[in-house]
Amino acid sequence: MNKKIIIFTSQLLGAILIVGLLHTGFLFARNLDFDFTLVLLGYVINFAMALGIYSVLLYFSEKKNKNLGFLFMFGSTLKFVIYFLIFDPIFMLDGKLTKVEFFIFFVPYFTCLLVETFALIKLLREMD
Repeated sequence: MNKKIIIFTSQLLGAILIVGLLHTGFLFARNLDFDFTLVLLGYVINFAMALGIYSVLLYFSEKKNKNLGFLFMFGSTLKFVIYFLIFDPIFMLDGKLTKVEFFIFFVPYFTCLLVETFALIKLLREMD
């Protein structure tokens, strides 16, 4: 279990760092108005949630639980709940959600989702 979590963490961290640098570079290059703290918060929260969800999936995969897909979907739902509890109220302070604000959360969300999906596929293959 420890080796798998270390591999996943390093893959997730690598993906988050690369995409995060590209994302913020794009925002700076386009001179778009954004709060770097919110960008950082978006990446950190998505990273932590993805790591937590993978840890749960890994725990249940070792118990040969066949409900990993449902747990994965529940984790994705939890991410949306976190978005609506934390980010949406901040973004809606001015009464509108801009494209920049939308992508502050959803770029790291989809990055983590992609890494999590490949990790889940690998776990499911190993269970067979």
